Amino acid sequence: MINNDFEKINRFILSNDNRYGIFIIIIVSASIFLDVWDLTSLSFVLTFFKSYFSSASGFLIGISVASANIGAIAGSFLSPYMTESLGRRRMLLINMVIFIISAIVISISNNIIYVIIFRIIMGFSIGNDVVTGFTYIYEYTSEKQRSSLYPLWAYAFSGVALLAILTVYILYYILPHYYLWRSVFIIAALFALVILTLRYKLLETPLWLYKHGRNDQLEYVLENVYKKHIEIKSRFYYKPNFYDMIRMFKNNEYLMLFTLSLNGIVGFIGWGFSFYVTYMLFELHVYSFESILAIDALIYGFGLLGAILSRFLFKMYGSYRLSVTSSFIAAFCIMLLLLAFFGYINLIAVIPLTILIIFFNYLGPMAYNAVLNNNIDPMYRSQANGWNYMFNKIVEAISGLSAGIIIIEIGDVYNTLMLFIIIMIFSVMALISGRYLKSDFQSSESL
Repeated sequence: MINNDFEKINRFILSNDNRYGIFIIIIVSASIFLDVWDLTSLSFVLTFFKSYFSSASGFLIGISVASANIGAIAGSFLSPYMTESLGRRRMLLINMVIFIISAIVISISNNIIYVIIFRIIMGFSIGNDVVTGFTYIYEYTSEKQRSSLYPLWAYAFSGVALLAILTVYILYYILPHYYLWRSVFIIAALFALVILTLRYKLLETPLWLYKHGRNDQLEYVLENVYKKHIEIKSRFYYKPNFYDMIRMFKNNEYLMLFTLSLNGIVGFIGWGFSFYVTYMLFELHVYSFESILAIDALIYGFGLLGAILSRFLFKMYGSYRLSVTSSFIAAFCIMLLLLAFFGYINLIAVIPLTILIIFFNYLGPMAYNAVLNNNIDPMYRSQANGWNYMFNKIVEAISGLSAGIIIIEIGDVYNTLMLFIIIMIFSVMALISGRYLKSDFQSSESL
């Protein structure tokens, strides 16, 4: 299906640095910021959110937490078709408009049902945007520039988490506590508005323009971005369809299985554990809210350290060994945490074990997006990203909902037990599926 000119354009992009590379990465990856902001900031104010909707059941609280992921599942599923039909740039603009409107409505809602509905809509825009964003970035960056993208997801999670902690800490002393949960959505809407304005300057990707026969625009983009001219002789007309979501798996089944295994680890640790860390520490009745925020900062500070180290360790050991080893160590730490909750280890170990779980999660499996995009057939990149992010959101919706119900209704012990079993299963899956790709990871990721 890929012709010579498509390969020619793809090789050109891989071998030539985009002079707008940093601008593109920052502006397009803003959806990652919004996704992470929703996860971290809401987790830090979950106690006040639950207090405001005190009459709501644990089930409704869990649904309100997971609802953004439910919307993101639909957004990520439809994104490949929408972004292939309408274009990367247009979808990046549409998604921000939807997000802004939804975030504003949530911030003024007094009914948890309205919160759930518009968090689903907001999640749709995030899911659609993350898939489109990763596709856009990897269709515009060279192999050299991609070296900085390997820990992008981990950078975003840890950096935004630290920013959210600082923001919530300041707002905690400025605003009445029942306004805290509203403020995080207002801030997100303002940030999205800035991003929407900046995204108007983006150009469509060369590969999308070629796939839709727009050679004149393609030549303009290449000359504007790279200051070089390449001759394109053929015209190619690609008609997107949902069958491509299935066709993509041909010759990519082991890559997808390995990626989705890492994805599952990140999703369950993220929404089934780290999202509720603040709430769990608060329920221990040992620390003040200010102390818990300081502990959160320490936890995500180590997450940032893991992200920084991952870029260098990846070059030494490759994706397979780094990801799988980190996953099993994180699972072992979860087992120790379970023993602490059972009383076999002093509860003082909860904090250092939590730090280690987050550190190893960010060190290895968090790079699953880079693993996928560095190795996938470029013709099916949007479809692969769609499956990848949709699976991530299914996992996060399940883990966020189940953890919310289990922690609130039953207790921390049973949620930790469930988490340990699931992380071990995904780690074994990554261990097995990655063996078929180990040599490919070492050779194809020339970063």
